Amino acid sequence: MSDDNLSPDEVRASLRSYFTDHPGLDETRRLRDGDPDIGEPGFDPKRWQSLASELGLAAMGAPDRVDGLGLGLEHVLAAVEECGASLYPGPARAAALFSWALGLVDEPGEQLLTWAGRVIGADAIPSVAQGHGTDHTELTLSFDGRLSGRAHNVTHPAAADVLVVVAQTPQGPCPVVADLSFERVEEGTVTRVPVPSVDISGQVGDLELRGVPAVKLCDPGDADALRRFGGVGKLLVAAEQVGGAEGCLHATVEYAKVRTQFGQVIGGYQAIQHRCATTAVDIASARSLLVAAARAIDRGSADHGLSLLAKAEASEVFRSAADGLIQVSGGIGFTWEHDAHLFFRRARSTAVLGGTPEELRDRAVSEGCLDLLLPVSP
Repeated sequence: MSDDNLSPDEVRASLRSYFTDHPGLDETRRLRDGDPDIGEPGFDPKRWQSLASELGLAAMGAPDRVDGLGLGLEHVLAAVEECGASLYPGPARAAALFSWALGLVDEPGEQLLTWAGRVIGADAIPSVAQGHGTDHTELTLSFDGRLSGRAHNVTHPAAADVLVVVAQTPQGPCPVVADLSFERVEEGTVTRVPVPSVDISGQVGDLELRGVPAVKLCDPGDADALRRFGGVGKLLVAAEQVGGAEGCLHATVEYAKVRTQFGQVIGGYQAIQHRCATTAVDIASARSLLVAAARAIDRGSADHGLSLLAKAEASEVFRSAADGLIQVSGGIGFTWEHDAHLFFRRARSTAVLGGTPEELRDRAVSEGCLDLLLPVSP
């Protein structure tokens, strides 16, 4: 499918329509309340089957040669953004990274084609090790394609069948895909270690791997591909954050339209209006950075300074929007039953993935993006 046949706004509208009928927040509340049907995987597998295969979320960024839709990164980010707006707890971001990363492989072998088909068809759950730079990894890939070491902060560790991660090879680091399915691991072992998180809308944990089958996604000497992979990983988190901020803004506005104080709807007060307007402008700015970074990567750019800035901006706007939702909601916003604390927790947990906003901007300056941080001279 060509990008010319489907716009990012159409992707966004399609996912928004889906989540209107199947709210991601419903699954997150069930996860929070200990629903046994979704407790172990961390999401509703039937809902993921529908979202991944029927709506094509898992196939959007995958190239045609692996039966993907071949859409650009901007389209993929639009889909992940809507998942973030609904606070969907499933493996959307991991699936998006996996499908996009398949485009780094010139000629995928039989093993990788098999894994791609299983993920795209929602027969295998993808996961990603988040929060670590591409130059820091405890995982090593042997000459015979066996992955060993500890993967930290892995999404959906209990249900994961496929892991996308950066591993060290004798020739240097490179992104790899590892098979975690016990029935498919003949010699290796996988030890899954749950890790408590402030974000109760998504499960994370560590994986201790010993001799797990894995396939390289690019030449270990291809520094440009490695940097693009790291940039896309940051952009997907940023897209989820921008969507989360949009979800907070929507909830804030809807509440402000019905809550009355001193005989007046609180949405009529300038302080509330200004707060909502400022958040809307900040969301638009963060989204613009996402689009610029996505287009640069789709053009083959190895410079991920824009990705660093997009992640920094998205982290700040999500935190601010979550704070605003709680404050405008008043006393009810501080309660366990209200959705505000779910967004608040997600905002705090994702804000530090890959570095704080200050650290990311410092790295962006080192990448040559100083001109984007300074005001334009008149």
